[in-house]
Amino acid sequence: MNATYSKLMQELHTLEMDMLNRFRDLTQLIPALLCLLSSTSNAEATKTALPDFTLHGLADFRFQYRDAQPGELENGLGKFRSGGDGSRVGVNEAALTLQSRLGWDWSGTLTAKYANRQVTPLDLSEAFLTYRPVSTSAWHVGARLGMFFPPISLENTGTAWSSPYTLTSSAINAWVGEELRTFGGEAQLSYHTATGDRVKLFATGFANNDTAGALLAWRGWSLHDYESTLNDKLRLPNNVGIQTAFPQQASLSQPFVEVDGRPGYYAGISVERPKAYAFRALYYDNRGKPSALQNGQYAWHTDFWSLGFKADLPWDLTLISQGISGRTRMGDEMHGQFAVDTRFWAASVLLSKAWDTHRFSIRYDRFGTTENDFLPQDRNQEHGYALTANYNLTLAKQHQINLEVTHSHSDRPARLSLGQHSTQEETVWQIAYRLFF
Repeated sequence: MNATYSKLMQELHTLEMDMLNRFRDLTQLIPALLCLLSSTSNAEATKTALPDFTLHGLADFRFQYRDAQPGELENGLGKFRSGGDGSRVGVNEAALTLQSRLGWDWSGTLTAKYANRQVTPLDLSEAFLTYRPVSTSAWHVGARLGMFFPPISLENTGTAWSSPYTLTSSAINAWVGEELRTFGGEAQLSYHTATGDRVKLFATGFANNDTAGALLAWRGWSLHDYESTLNDKLRLPNNVGIQTAFPQQASLSQPFVEVDGRPGYYAGISVERPKAYAFRALYYDNRGKPSALQNGQYAWHTDFWSLGFKADLPWDLTLISQGISGRTRMGDEMHGQFAVDTRFWAASVLLSKAWDTHRFSIRYDRFGTTENDFLPQDRNQEHGYALTANYNLTLAKQHQINLEVTHSHSDRPARLSLGQHSTQEETVWQIAYRLFF
């Protein structure tokens, strides 16, 4: 009996060890099986017919504390989009960007967004096709067709034209986001050197940007992160003489309308080496007819030069500098002068340090306008500067916390019409949680 029991237990132990060995062998095969399945999946994905689609997005929640004059949202002359003394908590922006490969040479991009007090709750900020055929030589051609930002900003390179450096855009980029958009086609010709440098020439013809310059002249430079959308309307300042001098001007400026039927253009050059440096120069002229008026919107003749430089420095430092200088005029011409004739300029320098999941950025902006028109009561001259400091922490690649302060000092004589001092100090503190997906 005991011998039979011992033999049975020995056989069970042998069977148990055999099963354990087989299980161990199976677990050793799992990585190889996963690798094989992954290779098969990738091969199948490669065979997948075009088009294919990818979706990216941004949700931005803000706490703001402001010590500032009324801004654009309050029909004021403040340097921020919204002013007043106090705080606000809420959704600042939510955006979705759909990208599609339509073929080997063609792709499409569409960005729809919601922003706080946007006129149309959900609207387009960009929608364009990109043509980029494969080249086997050092020469490359390309094109864009649709609605897109002109290639001016070197800071706003993130999802839905966001910036990885600051919450508040520079004065230059705030104006680009607010009043400039290309509705047309851009042709590109580039040359890639053996050392990795890329030289690109680009030229564009466009329409629907005739009112560009209205806010820059009548309200002045501003600092914010709002990008106007396809059907947007922007608030003009009240009680500074605009309605008296131009009674046919609507109280809301429509940034993307065609008034005079004359196309504009811009052309430029960029030189860059990825992860080293980038230089960009651009000349822009919307060729607006200053006396043209349609549905309460004047055409503004706005032209300018834009320069930008970016360098990736040692110790994970990034340096970005931009400058712009131009002129905008509107209304009838009398003895060589226009009803509104404003020259404008701005420059900024940003230095950013990244380490691990942290980034600290600081930027200095300087800006100004002068006027040479025949309406002395329409005071559009100003000068000022701003400082922005930002710290952001990225968690799990998708979650970002931002702490930021922006302080502006500016002098604008038109504020006297509102019973304010012409010189104002304004500050905005912000805490933001951003979700990228």
